[in-house]
Amino acid sequence: MIGKTVLITGAAKRVGRSIARELHAAGANVVVHYRAAADTARLLVDEMNAARAGSALCVQADLLDRDALASLVEQAVAHFGRLDALVNNASSFFAT
Repeated sequence: MIGKTVLITGAAKRVGRSIARELHAAGANVVVHYRAAADTARLLVDEMNAARAGSALCVQADLLDRDALASLVEQAVAHFGRLDALVNNASSFFAT
């Protein structure tokens, strides 16, 4: 994964957060997508960038807004110059 860039939707919490950490540890640059969990996403990105400077980016988007989808990809490519993989992890989560 070294040198690859991965966009992970819903990466601020739970499974997405674990996936982001694993891929980052394997050498990938990680785009951490979030919808509403800004503080949690920023903490994760700060943690990754502290371990490897410039290796993580935090991007907000509501995936139900189709106009936001292109911007999400554009921001990833603008920052890292490439996008190699997508982990489509985002979901609506209702605690039970």
